[in-house]
Amino acid sequence: MKKLIALSMAFCALHASAKLGTSDSKVKYAGDLAFSNFCEAVVKDDVNLLKRSVRSKVGQVANSSQGVLKKLIAADGMTCNGSDLVSFSEKRKASEVSEYLSNAK
Repeated sequence: MKKLIALSMAFCALHASAKLGTSDSKVKYAGDLAFSNFCEAVVKDDVNLLKRSVRSKVGQVANSSQGVLKKLIAADGMTCNGSDLVSFSEKRKASEVSEYLSNAK
């Protein structure tokens, strides 16, 4: 079961087709759409969306919000545009989300 969850998280990819830093970026998702909100939270630099997305996966990925977050930011956790969630937030200059993820480690 854990391998299946990790595998589905690894296939979540995001392709942004607009300039970095614009809030009206056109976003195209490929992979497991059930995890697309995490990538979207980074693109929008929206910590509240990230927190809601984490809470929505409690019971599916882990037994607590902290457990879900740890699995998402693990080295073999989910990816957005080929990067782990922390690296993706740094590349996108999503300062709010990046800070939140860094504090979660």
